[in-house]
Amino acid sequence: MLVFITPKIDSSRIPYSYRARATIPSANIKDSRVTDDINSLQPGDIAVLGKKHSKEDVEHLISKEINFIVDIADDKFDQFNHWRFTIPNANAVTTTCHRLSEVIQQETGSNSYVIPDPTERPRGEPRFEVKDIMNAFYYGSDGNYSKLMWPEIKEVLNSIKKTNIKIMTNVPEHPPKKEKLTKKHGGWWLEPQKRRQLENYGMKQFNELIPWDFDKQGKLVEQSDFVVLPVVDDRHSQCKGNNRPIDALQQGRAVLTNPGIPSYDELFDYLFVGYFYETYQTMINNPKLVINKIKLAQSWIDEHYTPKAIGKKWEQVYEIVKRNNI
Repeated sequence: MLVFITPKIDSSRIPYSYRARATIPSANIKDSRVTDDINSLQPGDIAVLGKKHSKEDVEHLISKEINFIVDIADDKFDQFNHWRFTIPNANAVTTTCHRLSEVIQQETGSNSYVIPDPTERPRGEPRFEVKDIMNAFYYGSDGNYSKLMWPEIKEVLNSIKKTNIKIMTNVPEHPPKKEKLTKKHGGWWLEPQKRRQLENYGMKQFNELIPWDFDKQGKLVEQSDFVVLPVVDDRHSQCKGNNRPIDALQQGRAVLTNPGIPSYDELFDYLFVGYFYETYQTMINNPKLVINKIKLAQSWIDEHYTPKAIGKKWEQVYEIVKRNNI
């Protein structure tokens, strides 16, 4: 049996990474289960250890002669040094995207199988209508959100068309420090008036952030005219999967983004990627093109990103590990 091992968590608040990398795939594999009790594994089981596994977990499995897969869903090598022990000792390694697979190989010498995150959103009707005031929606972790220069992003979108942008993230407990807000925008050489303007803007935006909520996120996507996902290209960001644009397209909304995350590249034909000024103008001028991209994307999702399709990818790795250890 393929057994996904997760930490003990509140069953009413299962984090996305555990749903995408454990509960959803397991539900779509006949011979599989999820548990937080590593001691419950039996001879012949194959364990899947998520990114928050410990060195002790691996030592326990080795001592019990239980084969295991290590699943890496984020670039956390700077935090989890024990990965350099646990990954090379695994019978197989899985990950979310090709760039993260490259990093795993660089850091540990181990090859890995790429299994993307499944979409868990219901299928929505493709919709894009140009209105006097457009409504855009952004969602992402605070780690992603905080790297972005939102005054410039909002300014360029509004220079094309009046656009309201709602932002959902895991809101930090404390507001950002004023010096951080200005430093990100070249604060050392800004006039005092411009510095105060950025500080006031940043504090206002912080107060308007929408705390992350799974159901509310789905509703806000439905209420939006499109999803805007600006990205940066540091190593941690490059190793992100493409679940955010996939979920938006699954719900019938176009995605405006920019180059920077390699996993988005395979969706290039379905996204609006590039300089926001030109690309947003293209969307506004070509509503039929927008709708067509969403429809094509949804066909692609049916083939590659549904829970059933992702479950098959896990089953393939499961079978490989079983064959190699008979």
